[in-house]
Amino acid sequence: MLPAERRQRILELIQHSGSATVEELAEAVGSSSSTVRRDLDRLAALSLVIRTHGGAVLPTHSTAYEKRYTEKRSLRQHEKARIGKAAAEFVQEGETVILDSGSTTLEVARNLAAKKHLTIITNDLFIATEITYHPSTTVIVTGGILRPGFNVVVGSATESFLMSVHVDKSFLGGDAVDFDYGLTNATLSEASVKQLMIKAAREAYLVVDHTKFGQRALAKVADLESFKLIVTDHGLSPRFAAELERRSLNYLQV
Repeated sequence: MLPAERRQRILELIQHSGSATVEELAEAVGSSSSTVRRDLDRLAALSLVIRTHGGAVLPTHSTAYEKRYTEKRSLRQHEKARIGKAAAEFVQEGETVILDSGSTTLEVARNLAAKKHLTIITNDLFIATEITYHPSTTVIVTGGILRPGFNVVVGSATESFLMSVHVDKSFLGGDAVDFDYGLTNATLSEASVKQLMIKAAREAYLVVDHTKFGQRALAKVADLESFKLIVTDHGLSPRFAAELERRSLNYLQV
């Protein structure tokens, strides 16, 4: 395992449980305790973890905290790729689709590239510009105000546009998923945009990796019952999976 891959795995393990000891991490990644300590020091220098005696914990952030887009894209890449591939299979050629901003919806977009005669609406400039779609596909970017550091547009122009369209399907990401509070987001401006994306669609899909569950962010977007399907990865804890089953929420683990 390369050093960068090892540090990524260590970070994911800490994110999954909230904390970990050096010994636990060393066993999980198959490295020495001294190597893991150096990796934790490196992650702490990047403010991704907080070093403790014998291990590390996740930083404590307010519900309004949001990782920068570049950081989001570097986390759980394999899980997001699987989620994106699975979610894209629900899109039929010729449909109209809204793609929310985010690193997971970007993976949905990658898997729509070969489909024909789509109309894709998005407020994410990466989704609009990084992918070469089939020539028969139309990509529409909503108007709005650019959020520095996130390459996404929000605001009244974005909301007005979304209120004027109706699509077959919307695919949304989110900062946090709680069974009582539903889908929540760290910013009010993006929460209101997401609400309109749900309202504009005949069917709404939620695409989130397992680390978003059991968390709450600042602004409520919607109840989980608003989504036809929740697509997540196999890292979802049995406790959360059981709660999805208990509430009769449709979900897919990939």
